[in-house]
Amino acid sequence: MKKIRSGISSSLAAEHQKQRRRRIWLVPLGFLVILFLWVSVNRRSFTAEDLAMGYSYILYQLPLLNVVLLPVMTAVIASRLCDMEIKGNTLKQLYTLQKRSSFYDWKFIHELKYLLAFTIGEGIMIPLMGAFCHFTQKLPLPLVFLHVGTTTLVSLVLLTLQHFLSLMSSNQILPLLVGLIGSFLGLFSMFFPPSAARFVLWGYFSAFTPFGMDYDSRTRVMSFYKIPFPVETFVLFILFGLFFFVICRTVFLKKEV
Repeated sequence: MKKIRSGISSSLAAEHQKQRRRRIWLVPLGFLVILFLWVSVNRRSFTAEDLAMGYSYILYQLPLLNVVLLPVMTAVIASRLCDMEIKGNTLKQLYTLQKRSSFYDWKFIHELKYLLAFTIGEGIMIPLMGAFCHFTQKLPLPLVFLHVGTTTLVSLVLLTLQHFLSLMSSNQILPLLVGLIGSFLGLFSMFFPPSAARFVLWGYFSAFTPFGMDYDSRTRVMSFYKIPFPVETFVLFILFGLFFFVICRTVFLKKEV
């Protein structure tokens, strides 16, 4: 047990030491600022009716914004944390000191730390937005927790992909390009038929949104309605995420250096 604890602490310390002064925490913070500014820009145009359904509006908008922003954010985080070993071509030397599996897992855990900072921060930001914009609607706390959970799940799967690509690529342009293309694919997938949209990994943020929207073009009035949570899709996505992680990890461990 002491040997295991010692190995864990040394791996954590090594990763922490490598990321010192890189200020990667600015990445999730910057994306949170973008989200807050997006909502704040529309603050002055909110009517009394808008304020009465303010949280419904936020919980409808955030998954759509996450479709665009989070594929890029996960790509940047994975690239920033993996480029040191890739650019320095130090993997062969590193494997003499640390197991491949340990390196892969602890690198992923460090990336996860920044991802959780964003998703939890986004959840905290929802009531702060409500207070800032003076929403009169009661805060639907269970839906906020649901939003944080589903956002974290989808982001984890995207991070698995970006983590794998960043470690497999000699140039970090490819993983970043995949994140950017995924952002556009996720956005366009919202206009695809459901049978086609289910194959677009980056579009699942909107698949778990708790609200839908109706818009009357004549009166220019929008209204929101609750969408039943797709439990079956959620469970299948979890199983897919686990399977996908195992596949990516196995392929990396068999890669020749």
